[in-house]
Amino acid sequence: MTTLVVCVLAFWMGYSVNQGGTCAVATAYEILHHRRPRLFIGLLAASATAGLVAVPLVWSAAGSAMLAGTVGVSGTLLMGAVVFGIGATINDACLLGSLGRLGEGEVRLVVLPVGLAAGFFVADGIGIGRTRHIQESILSAPGTTGFVALAAFAVILVLAIAVVSRDRTARQAGQWPLALSMLVLGATGGTLYATAPAWTYADLVHRSLPLAMSLQNDVAALTVTATIAGAVAAAHRRKRWRPRRLTIRDAAKTITGGCLMGLGAAVIPGGNDGLILAALPALSVGGAVAYVAMLATIMSVLAVKRPLRSRRPSADQS
Repeated sequence: MTTLVVCVLAFWMGYSVNQGGTCAVATAYEILHHRRPRLFIGLLAASATAGLVAVPLVWSAAGSAMLAGTVGVSGTLLMGAVVFGIGATINDACLLGSLGRLGEGEVRLVVLPVGLAAGFFVADGIGIGRTRHIQESILSAPGTTGFVALAAFAVILVLAIAVVSRDRTARQAGQWPLALSMLVLGATGGTLYATAPAWTYADLVHRSLPLAMSLQNDVAALTVTATIAGAVAAAHRRKRWRPRRLTIRDAAKTITGGCLMGLGAAVIPGGNDGLILAALPALSVGGAVAYVAMLATIMSVLAVKRPLRSRRPSADQS
């Protein structure tokens, strides 16, 4: 029953990712080229929602749920965020964005695990990330700090929803409002990270490596499949399911970007999805700094690239 619930959560998370066009590359593109932070503010709403769901869940779950550990700021962390950002830009999508776009039929992303595995293999081989000092979140137990944080999450959520709800961007048929997709993303992602923290795409790839510390067949295979199924369902609902053929150039770009993202995700807490839905709700200073560094890196790379091709890095950026 627990596995079924987790898979249902993963399905609706994938659905909301595709509905909202959730992607760090798309977010950076929108800020840089359209001079508006609509997706960024939407992701703040998702992060605040995750905190409002995960923190009370941990307090009431009697040890069966936990918040992500927090990390401090270090040179290694910053380098990991920069490398991840470069990889996401090369791939033209972050980890969340890749799942959403795979659901739309972007076949090249089926080779992304090859790149991720290569990055994790190198990171494990040289010991990157093993020395990271992880502490328990200050929100793990009820207290004054926790209640103040919950109040702050609530204020952030209300303000963020108010801002994105004012946006009059035309929606496609079958597409949710951005506010709704971010609420669902935050609620499902916050619950997943609190109850099954090793559920993600990156975790599935990492645990399959020969050098991995744990090779057990865990729930990640089911949750990743459910997430992709949700993205496919959303794409069909929006009539955006269009399989695209895989070319050697696209495969090389995806594998290269995936390798860099794997290297970065071995250092920063959980990749970009983990930063938004687990690290920030746990008040991880290192997680917040890593996300800003990653986003700034993507914007910098986009700024120096040649004029972008007509197809933007994600659907629904406009």
